[in-house]
Amino acid sequence: MTAQCLLSLVLALASQAPRPGARVIDLERRPELFLHDDALVSASEGVTVAMGRLEKHPGALVSIDRPWEVGFLGYACVLHDMTEGLYKMWYEVRREEMQARCHYAVSKDGLHWEKPELGLVEFEGSRRNNIVFNGPPGVQSKVHWVIKDYADPDPARRYKMMYHFWDHGGRGVSIAQSPDGLRWTASPYVNLHGGFDTQNLMFWDDRIGAFAGYFRLWLGGKRHIGRATSPDAYHWSRPVEVHGPDARDPEQWDLYTPAVFKYGAARDVYVMVPAAFDWPSNTLYGQLALSRDGIRWSRFRETFLPLGQKGSWDSGSIYPVPSDAVIAGRTAIYYRGNDHGHGAEGRAGFGVALLRQGGFAGRRAAGEGTLTTHLLRANNAASALYLNVDARGGSVQAELLDEAGQPLPGFSRSESQELREDGARQLVRWKGEAVLEPAVRRGPFRVKLHLRAATAYGFEVGAAPKAPAAAGN
Repeated sequence: MTAQCLLSLVLALASQAPRPGARVIDLERRPELFLHDDALVSASEGVTVAMGRLEKHPGALVSIDRPWEVGFLGYACVLHDMTEGLYKMWYEVRREEMQARCHYAVSKDGLHWEKPELGLVEFEGSRRNNIVFNGPPGVQSKVHWVIKDYADPDPARRYKMMYHFWDHGGRGVSIAQSPDGLRWTASPYVNLHGGFDTQNLMFWDDRIGAFAGYFRLWLGGKRHIGRATSPDAYHWSRPVEVHGPDARDPEQWDLYTPAVFKYGAARDVYVMVPAAFDWPSNTLYGQLALSRDGIRWSRFRETFLPLGQKGSWDSGSIYPVPSDAVIAGRTAIYYRGNDHGHGAEGRAGFGVALLRQGGFAGRRAAGEGTLTTHLLRANNAASALYLNVDARGGSVQAELLDEAGQPLPGFSRSESQELREDGARQLVRWKGEAVLEPAVRRGPFRVKLHLRAATAYGFEVGAAPKAPAAAGN
C-alpha cells in the first residue's frame, strides 16, 4: 500500500468516527420511544409533544355479581402472564374500610373474565368462592398487589404480594408469597413501616437489577409519590419522594395513587397513571407522567383517563390500575370506575382503556415538520428501520444523515418512500431497498424524519425482512 493510499484510508476512517464528546446512542433490538423529552432528539422544527389518546372499552368488565362478594369494590391488579397465555386479576372486596378479601379472576383475552370457585378460603361458612387471601389472623389487611417473579430460585416464592398491613402495633406493607398466585403464605410482620394507605406496588426493574416500589407519602398535608428499592422484595430502603403536586396544579388537589409500571416493549420507559384527586368536586381521574429512570418524572396536566358520561358507571371517579398488559397489540390500562365520588357509595366496576402500541407521547406536526435524532450506532449491518407513526391524512419520510448532517448516499429524503398509514412498525425503504448495511458499516448515523400532518412515536432498528425465496425453490 502506498503512502498516499494509507493516508486516504486514515482520513476516510477518521471522517466516519464521531467527534469527541458527540453523543452516540447504542441501539438495542427493541423500540425506542420519543416520549416527552430530548433523550433521543437532537433537533426538531415544526413539531410539538402530544400526549397519547386512550380509547375506552365500553362497559365494566368485572363487577360485584357473586353472593360472596359482600361489600364494595376496592383496588385491583392485573398480570398479563404470557407464559401461560392468560390475564390474571386480583381484586379486593371490602365490607369494612380496613379489611379486604382478595379475589381472583382470569381471562383469555383481557376482556371477558371468569371467577372460578377455588375452594381455598372459607367465607361465611362456605368455600364456594374465588377468594384467595384474607390476611394473617388478627391483622387488618387490604390493597393487594401481585407480581410473578420468574427469577426467584424457590418456586414457593414465584408469586409475591404486597399488601397494606396493620396489627395496631405496626403499620405499613407486608409481603406474602405463593407458588401459583392462589395459595398464599403471609408474613407475620411488617416489611416496610409507614402510613401507605393506598395501592402501593412493586415490580422488577431490569435497568437497575432490583425491585422498585412506589408508595404514598404525605408531605405538607398532600399526597405525594415515593420510591424505594429492594434486592429481594422483602427488605426495602426508605421511600424517597419522586413526584407530587406542584405550583402548576390546583391548590386543593393531589395525587391519590402511584400507578407506576415499566413498559417492557421499549428501552427505559416508565409510565405513571396516577389518580388525580380534585378535592372541591370530590372526583378522581387519570393523568399521565413519563420517565426514563423511574425517578425523574414529567407529567402532562391534561386528562389522560377521563370520567365517563354523566350517569354512567364510571362517571364519579377513576382509579387507574398500572399494568403492562397487551390486548390485540395495544397497551391495556385497566381502571376501577365508580359512579360516585371519593368516600361515597354506589355502582363500581373494573374497565379498560386501550392505547396504541408505544403511543404514550409523540411528536406531532400539524403542517410540515422535522425531527432529527442524536447519533445512533447499530450493532448489526443486516438491519432495517421501522417507524411507529400515524400518517393518516399526511405523510412521513425518513433519511439517514452522517455526523455533519449530510444525507448518506442511497438514504436521502428524495429516495425515501412516503409512509401514509397508521402503524407501530412500518418498514422504511429507499428506492425499494430496506437494508441499512451501507449506513451501518460507515459508523454512527442520524435519522431525520420529515412529517406532514403526522405524529411520530418512535422507531426501531431491527432485523431486516427476509428476501422472498426464488421461484422453484
